[in-house]
Amino acid sequence: MSRRKRNIRIAFAITAAYAAVLVLLLAAESKAEGASIKSLGDAIWYSVITLTTVGYGDISPVTPMGKVLGIALALCSLGVFTALIGVLINYISGQARPRRRLRARDKHKWYAINEENEQSVHFAESVWDDDPDAVIIFRHSKEKLIIRPNIVRIDCSPEELIDLKGGSQNIMYLCMGEDSWENYRQATDAAGLGIDTYCLTDFGVDGISEKLHTFSRKETVSRCYWRDHPVKRDEKTIVLIGSGSIATELLERCLLTNVFEPGRFLSYHIFGDSSEFRKSHREAVRTLCGGDPEDDALFLHEECWEYHPEIIRNADRIIICEDDDSRCLTTFKELMRLFPTAADIHVRLNGEVDKARFFGSSRDVFKMSSFVRVDINDLAVMLNDIYNEKTGGSTGWHNLDDHLKRSNVAAADHMIVKVRYLLKDDSITELTENNCREAYELFESTGPQEREVCREMEHRRWLRFHQMYNWTYSPDRDDKMRRHPLMLPYKELSEEDKEKDDIAWEMLAGVADRSAV
Repeated sequence: MSRRKRNIRIAFAITAAYAAVLVLLLAAESKAEGASIKSLGDAIWYSVITLTTVGYGDISPVTPMGKVLGIALALCSLGVFTALIGVLINYISGQARPRRRLRARDKHKWYAINEENEQSVHFAESVWDDDPDAVIIFRHSKEKLIIRPNIVRIDCSPEELIDLKGGSQNIMYLCMGEDSWENYRQATDAAGLGIDTYCLTDFGVDGISEKLHTFSRKETVSRCYWRDHPVKRDEKTIVLIGSGSIATELLERCLLTNVFEPGRFLSYHIFGDSSEFRKSHREAVRTLCGGDPEDDALFLHEECWEYHPEIIRNADRIIICEDDDSRCLTTFKELMRLFPTAADIHVRLNGEVDKARFFGSSRDVFKMSSFVRVDINDLAVMLNDIYNEKTGGSTGWHNLDDHLKRSNVAAADHMIVKVRYLLKDDSITELTENNCREAYELFESTGPQEREVCREMEHRRWLRFHQMYNWTYSPDRDDKMRRHPLMLPYKELSEEDKEKDDIAWEMLAGVADRSAV
């Protein structure tokens, strides 16, 4: 219940109780002999002079019931006035004043956040980096973690925000509380009102509303990591040390995204509890752990990493990723103290450490530019629209099933890998109109041999995605049983099927055109 509603209920309860006393007083006194309280006006006058302790004595009850009610009014006088004054002051300070401040800033962008906490404060700071005039609205604040002139703390529902703003435009609603389910519940309500809503949750709620965007910490960390720390061309062996949700997401994302041209393969050594990964991605595990020299290699070690000093010594990159910061630090210190390695070391941590790259801090994750799942979703929708234009299709994003949505998201994740490949620049961390257009022009100018390389790269990416979701080969397609006739090595495809992969590269032009709008 909002603070405003609580105040209204308190005021209503006091008013109702007051009215009931007046009615009882009038009923007891009006017909009594010698009574001075004969009308509602007399009852109100008597109650006022009694509650205010003035007591003129011109009107007074004569019946036993009236005297009892008079005593009640006298005893409650201080409490009633204190409560009424408290409600009034609370409304002025907690509702009226913040509302005036919001109305005075109705021309600026509003960012309403359901809870003031460490992560939402980091988000607010990143918003002001881009827009110093933006208004941050905290609906619930256990304590004030940040002081700025353009912060408004008010328990204001999404409907009330729309009324104050004069519409849902220029309002962003963010659910960033600690309770994932409560975030989801509030977000669906706000999105249903037409407000652009961003929800921190682990629930898969895509497609419920066009206005609802979801993201999770683990997903944002993994996407930010592989975007900001792309695999270099000379890296061959990557070691991941860690267990937990973030480590699993990091592994899943890298296998879906880091799919390169033929001949460029990676070896992944995973140290940690991989039982959930094995159960969820059986087909990918079977394929990548099978020792195919024409594909990436995945090694899921059951032993501790300390028992494999040769792997640590020869690694090109070591990623330490536990859900708990202290375990990350302990592992990093042990690695640096006892194991020689020339690897580039990356540590998931909320703070900096010497001799390592750190990633995944709250300050980096919870900022506007790092809600990459939102960006990726937008790009995935764009790719679906471009595909419909090129093929004559008509299935809009919200009519796609979950598999096709995930497929589009995976394709969107890989676009930056395509741009890096065509431009021969592994340092690119952002898709732009210019680099997409330049990459497309290079693709269009490729000869038959280079075109084959691009096609095989895209087919391997498509194949990897379906392997991750346990699709297998069958001459007849069966989506329910996850069987597909194209689940084959590239060399076994028909020429017609090979040429179909061109569209994934041609979409670079569409992305560039839409980015320019």
